[in-house]
Amino acid sequence: MKLKLKKIWPIAKVAGLVIIIFGSIGFVEKQYDNRICTSIKVDIDNQFENYFINESDVIDLITRGGDHRIVGESFDYLNLKGIEIELLKTKFIREAEVYKDLEGNLMISIDQSRPIARMMSRKMKDRYISNNGEVLPLSKRYTARVMLIDGAFADNAKLYNLNETEMGRQLMELLRFIEKDKFWKAQIAWMNIDKKGNITMYTQVSKQVVEFGKPVDIREKFRKLKIFYKDILPTKGWNSYNRVSVKFKDQIVCE
Repeated sequence: MKLKLKKIWPIAKVAGLVIIIFGSIGFVEKQYDNRICTSIKVDIDNQFENYFINESDVIDLITRGGDHRIVGESFDYLNLKGIEIELLKTKFIREAEVYKDLEGNLMISIDQSRPIARMMSRKMKDRYISNNGEVLPLSKRYTARVMLIDGAFADNAKLYNLNETEMGRQLMELLRFIEKDKFWKAQIAWMNIDKKGNITMYTQVSKQVVEFGKPVDIREKFRKLKIFYKDILPTKGWNSYNRVSVKFKDQIVCE
């Protein structure tokens, strides 16, 4: 009998320990579920040095200007998914994650939209273009130093996202190409786009106007432009030409 008890006792101890652990987990989960929101913690990703929105703006959005109580409210009554949806209505916010932690904090993580160009217009307000093609309003808080776009395209682009049209998708391909290339990003400051979609580029350090044509065959056109800047200008002189055109297939026209 004693031998049996010796064998059973370790098993009973383990079983008791398991019951205690699961009981504790259940108690913690119950306490967690009933926890009151004690504070709001906001983390905004500024890796691209965008400052369109700050912690105060986020709290103002989710509390509807202070009319909607969050701190002091039970998490049972807070719709965290609804808060995410409300935040994403703001175009400066690209992604939002809302969750609660074990300390009773409402945690909000924000990724901002990143502008890569600014459309300047005589007919409507200036707008940014994000790296996802979204058309964003300007911000009173922050001005992004990005590529400038004007001309008929900017005057008539009544779009929410450039990916809505074929011309917009082609332009996004061009903007992304420039954005990823350090040389061209530093060199090209401004683009004029006419009503036919032809692009004229104005550079930072040289006086040449670049006739790019439509935003097609992008890699090939920039390959030809690279020849102009790397081989032709150093030989002929940086002020030898006022215009360079790469819009014609297999040609570089310099004047």
